[in-house]
Parts: sequence; C-alpha cells; structure tokens
Amino acid sequence: MERAILGMVMQAIPIAIVPFFVGASYFIITLDRQRDTSPSKDDTQVGIKLVLWGFTIAGLGMAAIAVDQLLSFALGGFKGGSMGIRRVLAPMLVGGATMLIMRLVLLPKTNNATMKQVERYALGFVALLYGIQALFWLTMVFNNIFAAESFSWNAISGALASVLVSGAIGFLAIIMLGAKSGWTGPIPPQRMQPPGGGQQGYPPQAGYPPQGGGYPPQGGGYPPQGGGYPPQGGGGYPPQGGGGYPPGGGGGYPPPA
Repeated sequence: MERAILGMVMQAIPIAIVPFFVGASYFIITLDRQRDTSPSKDDTQVGIKLVLWGFTIAGLGMAAIAVDQLLSFALGGFKGGSMGIRRVLAPMLVGGATMLIMRLVLLPKTNNATMKQVERYALGFVALLYGIQALFWLTMVFNNIFAAESFSWNAISGALASVLVSGAIGFLAIIMLGAKSGWTGPIPPQRMQPPGGGQQGYPPQAGYPPQGGGYPPQGGGYPPQGGGYPPQGGGGYPPQGGGGYPPGGGGGYPPPA
C-alpha cells in the first residue's frame, strides 16, 4: 500500500508542476529577451508555445503513468486478470492523443521549428524530471533486494517498471535536447602526414618504379616506341621508300643509263 501511494505521488509530479514550468520559463525568457543577443528577442509566440508544450508534458505524464502500470502488471505475472489492462486504457489514450495533437497539429502552426528556445526548455525539464525519477526508483529496486525484511518480487517488479519507463523518457529527452543544442561527438584524431605531403602508408603511391615516365619509360623511352631506332616509317635509316640510300628510282648513284 505504501509503495502504491508513493508511486502515485511520484508519477503525478510531472503533471502537477507543469504550471510551474510554464510560469518559470516565461519569466526567465522575458528576462533573457532584454539582451541584444537573446535567441528569443524577436520571438512573439513564446507564450503560446509554452502553453502547448505544457499540455504536451501533461499528456506525456499521463501516458507514462499508464505504461508504467501496464509494465508493472506484466512483470508481476499478469495478476488480476483483464482489469490490469483495462484500467490503463483511458490515461494511455488521453495522454497519447494529447501529445499527438500538440506535436503534430498545433505546434507546427507556431514558429517552434525556427525559434527553439522554448522547446529546449521543455526537453530539459522532461529530461531532468524523469531522470531524477529513474534514479529514485533504481534506489528502491536495490533497497527491496538488499534491505527488505523479506524478498518480494511484486515490490521489485513495480519499482523496476518505473525505472524502465522513467529512464527511457529521460534518456530520449536528453538525446533530443543535445541534438537541438547542437552537440557533436568527439573529433577524430588527425593522422600524421609523411614529410612532403602525400598519403600515409608504405610504399608511397608515386614511388619506385614510377608509373609513367619512369624506367623503362612508357612511350618516348629506350627503345623508343615510334620514331625511335630503327625509325618506323619514312625518313629513317635506311630510308623506306624514295629518297633513301641507295635511292629508289631515278636520280640515284650511279645514274641509270
């Protein structure tokens, strides 16, 4: 009973403090817009985006509670019959529909795609809140294993379900926040270049023997290919055709009688 009450309180926190998130974010952004370099200085839709993101977070909280209860029901061995599934259908449908309407219908009507400060605030809020919850429920799992008076799989399975749901939401929110914030992976180390440039490794790509113009040369080398020794065609030695030695035809030596 205590675990059930504690679980309901912890799961309701993200929904309960959504108004605080909206008010605090609006106040901070208003102060930040006084700077000349503020990313929201010319954003005229901060208020509507905060309200829509507030509904999105509330819908996420309702859906998370339903998934948590469903996973706890499954890990607990499906005890209680179909009621364990039917009781989570309403919050799952309402929460999921709220998120879809906000994300796919209403938020695209705003400048959320270009002015991302409100979205970063919302993702940071979700990541921090559900990440802390995941740490709390992970502690409860270990307490039920090491410090409980008697082993109870029901208590462990319930806390484990909360760890999986909260951890997954928090992790995805961190990944999305990092992508929106422009984080990058580590820069790969630069390879050492050999003296004089060129590609690294052995043997060099333009090494020995040279490809083209090397030894033996390909074209124009020794023996030459075309125009070499002996020459191919007229004008060589001995000449091919007329005008050679001895001349073919008239005008040679000795002259014909």
